[in-house]
Amino acid sequence: MGTLRITVDDSVRVEAESARVHLTVKGSSTVFGNAATRQAAEVRSLVGALAAIGIGESAIEVTGVKLDSRSGVLGKSQAEYLLTVSAAPDQLPGVLGVLADQSNLKLTELEWVFDSFEASIGATTAALAKARRKADAVAAAAGSSVAGIAMISDSWNLPAPRVAFAAEDAAVFRSAKASEPIDLGIEISATQELYVHLTVDFDLA
Repeated sequence: MGTLRITVDDSVRVEAESARVHLTVKGSSTVFGNAATRQAAEVRSLVGALAAIGIGESAIEVTGVKLDSRSGVLGKSQAEYLLTVSAAPDQLPGVLGVLADQSNLKLTELEWVFDSFEASIGATTAALAKARRKADAVAAAAGSSVAGIAMISDSWNLPAPRVAFAAEDAAVFRSAKASEPIDLGIEISATQELYVHLTVDFDLA
């Protein structure tokens, strides 16, 4: 007897799985790539401090190196290492406490990490249940019934929030006792809205 198209827009709050802290470390030597975690003294010191609180080397990534060679001699260049440190939400206060102890370090950004695909499964299933309820009601009002599904299409969007550290934040972090968790002034367990758009074509009997 034809098809009935139902569209549902829905949303659900999703908790972050982890966080990535973006930072820069000034070094006295130039080492490229993740080798810096073992060869650059300043980065190696940070790696050791993080290991003491359970953050392994695999959670630390060197994303770039900036060179400052005013002398024109590459071997005498100073380097600024761009790093990210990944941590579970409950590890984040301790990580920031360690980072605050490092005098040659600058915090730039906090990025929350979500598994949007896994989160979308439950959200899409809930949206489909709503679409079916609406289809049954509309079909009944038209003197018909739903016989099956001809097509389903879904899409989702989960913006990844980032928190930029202001210059005064570093001073607050460094006022904390060495390697102790600190009060960020922001939520540790970040949540974000995941938006789902679902379109279903129902076959009518």
